[in-house]
Amino acid sequence: MTEKPVPVVRATLTDVARAAGVSRQTASRVARGGENVNARTAARVRRAIKALGYRPDPIARALTTGRGLSVGLLTHQLTDRQMGLGAISIMIGVEQAAAELGLGVSVATFSAFDRATVQDGIDRLARAGCDGVIFMAPWVSAARTLRAIDTSLPLVSTSEVPDYDGPAVHADAAQAAGDVVDHLLSLGHETVHHVAGPLNWISSQRRLAGWESALRRAGASVPEPLAGDWTAESGYEAGRQLAQDPSVTAVFTANDEMALGVVYALTEAGRQVPEDVSVAGFDDAPGSDFFRPPLTTVRVDDAEYGRQAVAQLMLQINGDAAAAATILPHQLIIRASTASRNK
Repeated sequence: MTEKPVPVVRATLTDVARAAGVSRQTASRVARGGENVNARTAARVRRAIKALGYRPDPIARALTTGRGLSVGLLTHQLTDRQMGLGAISIMIGVEQAAAELGLGVSVATFSAFDRATVQDGIDRLARAGCDGVIFMAPWVSAARTLRAIDTSLPLVSTSEVPDYDGPAVHADAAQAAGDVVDHLLSLGHETVHHVAGPLNWISSQRRLAGWESALRRAGASVPEPLAGDWTAESGYEAGRQLAQDPSVTAVFTANDEMALGVVYALTEAGRQVPEDVSVAGFDDAPGSDFFRPPLTTVRVDDAEYGRQAVAQLMLQINGDAAAAATILPHQLIIRASTASRNK
């Protein structure tokens, strides 16, 4: 039987950096000619290049011309309904920004968020020749996983990951949620009820924290939040509970799809929006301006997540320092689903 040939795996700059015990940026500088690198360190990198058979010319040309580099995008699988359109918009932003810079994009997905699975995804992107990775990790466990990753590739997260000090691009979700609450309180509502997203999501926790903080600042009572899962169905179930309490006059949901379910349940129970209950969401999802009534919500340019993540990644690839956090602006979009309590 004829043996199948063993595929030749081309050494990457990441492999060189790991073998030489240096950062990827240092290995890159040596591959380009050794500018501003200690002679002993440069010699160690050159030995690693020779031992691994690394061919630096394509990367050297890319770094010189700004063309030919590749970024990796590591993301959760998008088949689950809970993932929503935001992740897809971020991916579109990455692709657009990469195309404008002449960069290739490789995507790896993970179905579980344990260290081994995520490490495998990053390793696959490294083997594909990616020069850095944009990491989409919306879960609370992201910090623990990211800290355990072994890679010299530059990384940028598109989530506000608590206790992780690597470069990240995100909105100030707590402040945005607080702006919604302040708006509703300014309309004369004594307090604001909340339908939260899954609490293992960072964005859910930040929006919940912003809601509670704004109520406490105003001296308003803090009702027990209701749990949702981002879907309209979960919003509907929460709305049925809220409709049974005549003291409820204002509701803030952690996303627009759950707001749709809340509005449906309230209307079904004979509570009119906004005459009886004001409802506000988050995300400015496509079609939220065609809800009945059009939905008050928070708008963040999700595609800008991707564009800024690429920009911060390129800074690292080129050996420059990326910002610890790039905060994206948000906008409160006031529509007809919220009104004065006395209307």
